[in-house]
Amino acid sequence: MMTAPISLAALACNRCKHLGQCVQVKIPFAVRNAMFKSLSGLFFSLAVLWTAAASAQDVTEKVLGETIYVPAYSRIFSYPNRSDLLATTLAVHNVDPDTTLTLTRVDYHGEDGKLLRSLLEAPFELAPLQSKTVLIPINDTSGGVGANFIVVWTAGKPTLGPIAEAIMTSGSGGPGPSFTSRGRVIARQQAE
Repeated sequence: MMTAPISLAALACNRCKHLGQCVQVKIPFAVRNAMFKSLSGLFFSLAVLWTAAASAQDVTEKVLGETIYVPAYSRIFSYPNRSDLLATTLAVHNVDPDTTLTLTRVDYHGEDGKLLRSLLEAPFELAPLQSKTVLIPINDTSGGVGANFIVVWTAGKPTLGPIAEAIMTSGSGGPGPSFTSRGRVIARQQAE
């Protein structure tokens, strides 16, 4: 498809009519759309690369324990005065096929950082490849927008660290926001 060249008159500012001299030059829709698509592709590529780098971990490193911070959201804003409620499921997966690990603490914190509640009554053993989930229901908004979990685990011998992630969903049965948030290790007990 051939497009006509853009004349300098087409780029004249609507407010002051200076040709090419004003900062507020009007850009034709087709040019703006092409620029947006190019930038969107660039940002998407950068996001994919950043996510891959951020979530990459040394899968062969075995440790004796970790403390993992997992971001969670009980609501997200779609407009300044409108938010969607979310149910949050914390899932902790023991990825080591040979070693049991023990969850010693799973705490839920509000966006202000204060402990809202401990979610384990007693230490919980995760057998090889076993998972443990905890639900924060959709009607529990106590955590606020920036809630989080702290997961602490230990093992009797060096083991691969688990994957800890939060899964947020609108739970409305219709289309709505659903996304995950992977945990980040904030303390590690190295094997000697």
